[in-house]
Amino acid sequence: MRTRSIVVTAATAALTTGIVGLLAVRGVPGAALRTEPLRANGSGASFEDGDTAGFSMLAVSWDEPDRALDGEIRVRTKSARTGAWSPWTVLGTERGEGVRGVSEPLWAGPSTGVEVQVAGHGVPLPPGLRLDLVDPGADPAATDPTAGDAGDAVPAAYPAGAPAAARPDVVSRSGWGAREQPGNDPVYGQEVKAVFVHHTAQTNAYDCTDSAALMRGLQTLHVRTNGWKDLGYNFVVDKCGTVFEGRRGGVDRPVTGAHTLGFNTDTMGVAVIGEYSTQEPSDAAMTAVARLAAWKLGRYGYDPQGSVTLTSGLDNGKFRGGVQARFERISGHRDAFSTECPGTALYRRLPAIRSRAADPSGDPLGGSLDGLIGSLAGHHG
Repeated sequence: MRTRSIVVTAATAALTTGIVGLLAVRGVPGAALRTEPLRANGSGASFEDGDTAGFSMLAVSWDEPDRALDGEIRVRTKSARTGAWSPWTVLGTERGEGVRGVSEPLWAGPSTGVEVQVAGHGVPLPPGLRLDLVDPGADPAATDPTAGDAGDAVPAAYPAGAPAAARPDVVSRSGWGAREQPGNDPVYGQEVKAVFVHHTAQTNAYDCTDSAALMRGLQTLHVRTNGWKDLGYNFVVDKCGTVFEGRRGGVDRPVTGAHTLGFNTDTMGVAVIGEYSTQEPSDAAMTAVARLAAWKLGRYGYDPQGSVTLTSGLDNGKFRGGVQARFERISGHRDAFSTECPGTALYRRLPAIRSRAADPSGDPLGGSLDGLIGSLAGHHG
C-alpha cells in the first residue's frame, strides 16, 4: 500500500498540497528530476513516501540561495532491490552559488521509498523547502568513451614547449551520458594556475559500475536545482580511479567551472565521488587526482608543489571580492571557501598528492595511515 505524508511540526506553518514536478533532462536517456514540496516556515518538517517512483539520488533545496539552513536534515531511503530501509544519513548544508539553496546530494542507488526529517535550531526554516529526487536514467549506448579536445574554435590549449606529464585516460561526456543542449557555451580562462580538490559528499557505498549514472545525477542537480548551465566540476574521479570529463568545453582547455566560488577562473575543480570526513579515500582515486593535476598544471609550466596568488572575484564568505590570497597549486575547497569540503581525511592527503603529482611516473600513492599522518604532523587547514 502506498503511504505518503508531509508533516510540518511548527504550528504556524502553512501547508499546501504540492504538485509533483517532473522535469525531463534533454540528452540523458530517461533522466528526470522530480520535486516534492515541504513548505514550512517553522521549526521542523518531514516528508515520508514509502512507495514512490524510482530514483537514485536526492537533495533537499529551498528558496533564498544565500541563506543557509540553520538546522539538521536527516534522510533514509528504501532499496528497490531489497526493500530494506537504509540507516539515517545527515546531509550537510552551506552557502552556495545558484538559484536555490541546496543540501549535499546523496546517492542512494535505485530506491522506491524516502523519508526526510528537517529539524530547525530554534529559528524559522527557509521558505520553499522541497525534496529533489533524481532518476539518472539508463547508461548511454556504447560509444568511444575517450574524451577529446574542443577543436579549433576555442583558445589554444597550452603554451608551446611547456613540459607535461602524460594525459590520463578520461571518460568523455558522451561516454557517461551528459546532458547537452544548444546555448550551453563554455567560458574559458587563460590558463590553469591551481587545482581545487572536492568531494561530492555522498555515500562511499556505491559500485563503480554506477559511476556514469552518478555523474548524470550530479549534473541533473547542478542544472535543475542549483540553476547552473552545466555540471560544476571540470573533472570527477570515482573510488576506482576512473576520471570523468565534467563541464563542457574540452578537457585540454582552461574551462571556467562552478566549483570554488570566487576562484573559478583560471583554476580547475576535481571532485572525488564519496564522503571523506573520516573515511580514507582510495589510493586509486588519489593517484588519479595526482596524475590529472600533474597533467593540467604541467602543461602551463607550473610545479604541483608550488604556490600561487589568486584574486577573489567576489565576496564568498571567506574572502572579500578583490582580495589576493595565497594558495598551494593543489588546494582543498576549504582553503578558498567556508566549507568542510573535501573532508578532513581527503584534505590530509593533499601533501601526498602534491608529491605524487610532482613525480607522476613514480609509484602509486600508498603507505600506512599512521605513517601518512606522522609525515603530515603540524599541517592543518
